[in-house]
Amino acid sequence: MNSINTFDIPKNQISVSAYYVYQEGYSYDELCWLLAERESFIQLNFHKPSKEAIIEKAEQIYNARPPYDVLCWLIGERDLFIKRKASKNALDSLISDETNHI
Repeated sequence: MNSINTFDIPKNQISVSAYYVYQEGYSYDELCWLLAERESFIQLNFHKPSKEAIIEKAEQIYNARPPYDVLCWLIGERDLFIKRKASKNALDSLISDETNHI
């Protein structure tokens, strides 16, 4: 999983964001997919990744076996990072397709 510069995001905001991810009750596989989407989106400079790229990244994340709570934290962190750095249109394109893949 890539490291991103989240120094400007307070830890308490990440905790709240991670809590909301946790409350959704996603399966472990779904969390791997969601994190892969976000990692790929950031890596591509806020452009929508291909499904194949997401699948490859999701497999890497799944094989690394991070704990459930760590996945929630990383997704919450990346959500906040994306909301601060990406344009609204770019963010909407990522989120609107999410439900089609989970």
